[in-house]
Amino acid sequence: MNLISPIQESFSSIKQNKTRSVLAGFGVAWGIFILILLLGAGNGFQEGILQLFSSFAKNSMFIYGGHVSEKKLDKSIQHKKILFNDLDVKIINERYPEIEFISPEVIFRGNSLTIYEQNAAYPQIKGILPDYFNVKIIKPEKGRLINTLDNKEYRRVALIGKQVSNQLFPDEEPLGKEINIAGSFFTIVGVIEKGSLFTQNEQSVIYIPYNTFNDCLTPTIEYNSLVLTLAKKTDATAFENKIKTFLGKRKGFNKEDKKAIFILNFENQVKMFDKLFKGINLFLWIIGLCFLLSGIVGIGNIMLVIVKERTHEIGIRKAIGAESSSIVRMIITESIVITSMAGIIGLVVGGGVIGILNWVIESFFTDKDSLFTEASIDYAVIIFSLSILMLSGIIAGFIPAKKAASITPVEAIRN
Repeated sequence: MNLISPIQESFSSIKQNKTRSVLAGFGVAWGIFILILLLGAGNGFQEGILQLFSSFAKNSMFIYGGHVSEKKLDKSIQHKKILFNDLDVKIINERYPEIEFISPEVIFRGNSLTIYEQNAAYPQIKGILPDYFNVKIIKPEKGRLINTLDNKEYRRVALIGKQVSNQLFPDEEPLGKEINIAGSFFTIVGVIEKGSLFTQNEQSVIYIPYNTFNDCLTPTIEYNSLVLTLAKKTDATAFENKIKTFLGKRKGFNKEDKKAIFILNFENQVKMFDKLFKGINLFLWIIGLCFLLSGIVGIGNIMLVIVKERTHEIGIRKAIGAESSSIVRMIITESIVITSMAGIIGLVVGGGVIGILNWVIESFFTDKDSLFTEASIDYAVIIFSLSILMLSGIIAGFIPAKKAASITPVEAIRN
């Protein structure tokens, strides 16, 4: 089957009717442009949101103690506040080998007045084990994090947030300086890097080793917060159920009591966002395809006009022996050529606009808290879009082609 001749005829027809061809292809070009732009922006938004979760290990879990709300229990347990202690942490760590890192998160409840010379601040003071930084991904802008030796040797060292640094050291380098925290002196070993939206609170926090916290500030027997990280390939949902059951038995509450403990499972949170973005992407595809459908209808209408204009020519072709299949092939080929050219233009322009959008974001929006990162389009989407274009051309030309094939030489002479 010779495809060169119909394609040449299609280009010749397009050149002779440039205005009509441009108007016919505009709808398709616009539809593909909108589809590419929507999907690119959707990917940028998705990456921006998921980037915020990079401040936490994907398989991390935060366990917070609450109050027992079930009234059928013994009076001694009703409204009991659920707290944890070092023995709980030890037993949990030994009982569940799937736990890689675990740390208490103890918050100082007293007067947190922190002083350096004439400057003062009221930050939140937290006592943590070094494993804490494998759960919450905190990076130092200057200096280092708290390590195992700091905790083991009861070192009076502190890791401070950026906001605390600005308040206490507006014109000085903070590393190595001694600050007075609630009456005890600590040496600054690091300043926390400004992170994502989820770690903004860390900018007004001072971290000190857990043992040092108990030694210098308030000896803490119980606390209401644990953080942990699970090994890869661990079923986070199944582990969450196991830890609820264990803590329920150990602390005397019903594991179904949603107010007794609250578990923030980041793996489940990420999965929920993945489902959300799948729904958003499906919605964007529907919108883009609706725009494309309007372009296909436009091309179909134009092809009907073309068939009507070329009725005389088609009749002569059939009179001298042209088969109906060749007429159908000629009309559909022209429809595919117009659709493909318009679609490729839409793809190129859409890609160009996405490139400009990325340049603007990189140049003017460098904040890590941005909910939108680099917009991108997968090659699979481009290939799929081109396939849609070819199919669209066939659909748009099918009815006009069938009408052209039904024209008889007698009808052509009458026209």
